[in-house]
Amino acid sequence: MELKEKIYRTLKEITAVPSVSGTDGEKVMAEKLYSIISSIDYFKMNKENCGLEAIDKDLLGRSFVWAMVSGKEESKDTVILTTHMDVVGIEGYGHLQPVAYDIEECTKRISELTFDEDALKDAESGEWIFGRGTADIKSGIAIYIEIMRELSEKRDFKGNLLMLLVPGEESNSEGMISSIPFLLKLQEEKGCNFVGATVCESSIPKNEDEDFKRLYLGSVGKIMPMFFCVGKETHAGEPFGGLNPNSLVSEIQRRLELNPDFCDIAGKQTTPPPVSLKQTDLKKLYSVSTPLFAVSYYNMLTLTRTADQLSAELKDLAREAFVSVLIGNEDRRYRFSEMSSEQFRYAEAEPCVMYYQELLAQVRSNDKNFDEYIRRQIEAWKSEKLDNQTIAINIVKETYEKYDDERPMIILSFIPPFYPHICLNDSKAKDKGFIEAIDKMIKYAKDGFNEKIVKEQYFMGISDLSYTGIDENQDLDSLAANIVGYGINYDLYLEALSKLDIPGVVFGGEGKDIHKSTERLHVNYSLKVLPELYKCLIYSLLK
Repeated sequence: MELKEKIYRTLKEITAVPSVSGTDGEKVMAEKLYSIISSIDYFKMNKENCGLEAIDKDLLGRSFVWAMVSGKEESKDTVILTTHMDVVGIEGYGHLQPVAYDIEECTKRISELTFDEDALKDAESGEWIFGRGTADIKSGIAIYIEIMRELSEKRDFKGNLLMLLVPGEESNSEGMISSIPFLLKLQEEKGCNFVGATVCESSIPKNEDEDFKRLYLGSVGKIMPMFFCVGKETHAGEPFGGLNPNSLVSEIQRRLELNPDFCDIAGKQTTPPPVSLKQTDLKKLYSVSTPLFAVSYYNMLTLTRTADQLSAELKDLAREAFVSVLIGNEDRRYRFSEMSSEQFRYAEAEPCVMYYQELLAQVRSNDKNFDEYIRRQIEAWKSEKLDNQTIAINIVKETYEKYDDERPMIILSFIPPFYPHICLNDSKAKDKGFIEAIDKMIKYAKDGFNEKIVKEQYFMGISDLSYTGIDENQDLDSLAANIVGYGINYDLYLEALSKLDIPGVVFGGEGKDIHKSTERLHVNYSLKVLPELYKCLIYSLLK
């Protein structure tokens, strides 16, 4: 049986497992993958070379799967093949939901759905297969498994080949983050020298006429600033007697939403501007009092900007917003006083913006048991199945309520998830060697298969490649201190990331319509050509 047929067989088998992120399907998927991998002859004889590693304190009880093949020639050089095993849901498939995970039946019946001309053309061509997980990301897993199977039989390379399959990428990358200590242990205790890594996210054409595939030398970063606004309560009938925090978050929203000043630029690539993911006050029940707390948090992408740089800019923006609200309120109070003959209360306020780390430090200095208190609270919130973002809001609220100087303020922090931006740098010897191997593979694609591969700096869709290293310009202590719940509710292992520094790329099959009902995979390139390119890269690195 040819490698392409083996990959297709494995793809069909693992796509049938509905490993939707945040469900028990992720556990089932990990067990399925471990079962397939551990049945390979090499791993039957070397049981210690593969494993199912549980994620510590994971409420869903998920695990990541790993397997390592050593070449006949001994070396510490190690190549990593990694990807995630979870997929998004199938709600968009309508009446085809029962066959969404059956690639043959779904491909046969996909024309029953209403979709665009390009999808119809691909469906009629016979060159594409449809179904949830085909392009994102089960095809990559199937390729990795069958390459491991083949190379475990030949072992005609020098060094090690490590496969790492993780859950949770479609949520908060819990799987890849949990693998960081595992990789560091291999590096520090086993002496593994990680010379390269691939993440097999698909190359997606940006238009129908493209005649090339993309390889990304890095991955965009993501940081989520949160503005926790504290006002002063007052009766709605005496609106100038307090400060409504909704006016603060609204002014921040006006200044930050879609603001191009916060786009990050590297080469020809520009991140989209920030967008609000949540904006709300924290009143639970109706009353005619103004709320005391309001909060908003934003999606921001980075290519080169560090958290410290953004913190300073965002703090300036928050202070300007605070001042603008106070000036606006004073103007309205003056105009109202000229209209009304009645006396009314007026609450004065001074603009105050604090970093969360500043607030936390002061609370800790007065309450030595605060961290333990928060840990207990977090456990209670987790039992309520609150998401990390809601827990972060609750943590800041609890911290403020333990603060001695309870006055109106804006508390600026970062909340989970945090994805470091990462990109190869040919001025670094390790990266340069990997880039040379990439260039050799690209030439092989052209000469051997007439396939054009174009290098781009950053994969802009966010990927687990972010957790293979971190920008050396990041102030790790400052970043950790200002991420809400870091080390208590959110483990990111920043110090370990800085020690790993693994060169990697995002490079996978050809797919389209990721996360849509018309998700599909180009069969010949993805299952026949791409595996040969991967092998070329592996052999170049493990000479």
